[in-house]
Amino acid sequence: MDILQQRITDLENMYDQLADNPSWVHPEVSLESFGWLLNEIMSLRALLPAEKRAAS
Repeated sequence: MDILQQRITDLENMYDQLADNPSWVHPEVSLESFGWLLNEIMSLRALLPAEKRAAS
């Protein structure tokens, strides 16, 4: 589970970096990037046990 939590943290950090620096990504790619990251984060969070999910 620690690997799963680390992956979620890494993806959330990538999301935050993109959100804080939107000029890094071409506008047409930006929405797809955000959508993919959100989908991946939510999918991985669903795999966490309930007690860890509540802490995220």
